[in-house]
Amino acid sequence: MANIKQMLEGPEGFNTGVRFAPDELAMVRGLIKTQWLQRIEESGAGRAMVFEGMDMNHYHEQCQMLDHKNMWPKSKRILGSDAVKAIRHTSLIKTLEAEFGPFEISGEDGIEKEEVYWRLVRPDGVTDVGPLHADEWFWKLGHGSTPAGHQRVKVWISIFSEPGKNGFKYVTGSHKKDWRYHGVAKDGFVKPQIDEDESSLGAEFFKGKPGDAIVFHDRLLHGGEPGGTTTRVSLEFTMFVKDDNYYN
Repeated sequence: MANIKQMLEGPEGFNTGVRFAPDELAMVRGLIKTQWLQRIEESGAGRAMVFEGMDMNHYHEQCQMLDHKNMWPKSKRILGSDAVKAIRHTSLIKTLEAEFGPFEISGEDGIEKEEVYWRLVRPDGVTDVGPLHADEWFWKLGHGSTPAGHQRVKVWISIFSEPGKNGFKYVTGSHKKDWRYHGVAKDGFVKPQIDEDESSLGAEFFKGKPGDAIVFHDRLLHGGEPGGTTTRVSLEFTMFVKDDNYYN
C-alpha cells in the first residue's frame, strides 16, 4: 500500500487502500443498526419492528413512516463509547495507527469523547447530502478546536453503498487550492457553503465497496451523492495526528 501520508500531502490528497475485514464490517453494521433501531423505537411504539428485519440499505422503502427530516440530526448518529471501543480494535484502525502512530478521534460536538458517526442517504435523497466542501472550513467557522501540535485527517467508510452510483465524491488535488465559501446558519450552527460552480470542478465517485475507506486531507473538496436504488450508509471520523507522526 502506498504511503498514506505522502498521498494526503501529494497531488492526490487522499488514499483508498484501507478497509474493514468482512467480519469487522458485519460487526460495525450491527453496531450502527442497534442505534438506528433505538432511535426509530423512540419515535413511536412498535415502529422498530417494521425495520428490525431489514438491512439498513432498505430504509428508504419504509422511511415514509417516519419524520425523516427531524429523525436523524448528527447528535442521534454518534456512536456510543462502547461501540467506538469495538471499532478501535479493528484492523482498519490498526492500519491507520501503523501509518500515523497512536491518534485521538475528535469529539467536536461534545457528545462523546471520541465521535464516530454514521449517515443515511436515500436514493433520491437530495436533501440528505450537503454541497461540496472542505472539512477545514467547519473548523475555521468555529466547529470544534484542534489540539496544539496536531494535524486533522478525515476517514470516510462505506457501510452500505452501490459503488459508482451513490456514496462519496471528491475533487482530486483540490486540497492544494483555496476555494471561495461563506458560512450559513443551519441546524444550530454555521455551516460552509461553497461559492464555486460545483459542476465545473470535476468531482468523481469513490468507487470503493462496502467496508472500503477513503482517508483524506481536510482541505480536500468532497461531498455525498444520492443515487442508485438503495440507501447509502457510511461511517466517518476525524483523526488528530501528532505533527511529529504526520510529517516524519
